[in-house]
Amino acid sequence: MRFDDDVVHAICEYMKHDPTESSLTIVQGLTGDRTVTAAELTGFDSDGAEFDATSPSGTRQVRLPWSRQISERAEVRGELFALLDRAMDAFGSRAAD
Repeated sequence: MRFDDDVVHAICEYMKHDPTESSLTIVQGLTGDRTVTAAELTGFDSDGAEFDATSPSGTRQVRLPWSRQISERAEVRGELFALLDRAMDAFGSRAAD
């Protein structure tokens, strides 16, 4: 399922300006590529998120799956936090719940 373009644009713009380190942590942690120096959320759908990942070798697109299929705008935030939690676990840096 595709989300409305306005929804995708608004969330991607928010992620560019506020939690920029979150996108980098997500991409480095979940791809295992610590050479990534910048990451930007560029899109998403009901199945996952797409990021542009920049490293010394260039920029590539990375697609990461959500933990489950989603259909509502409100669910995107929870899935982004779930990606961040998984990435922090990969780094061994998430506080115990």
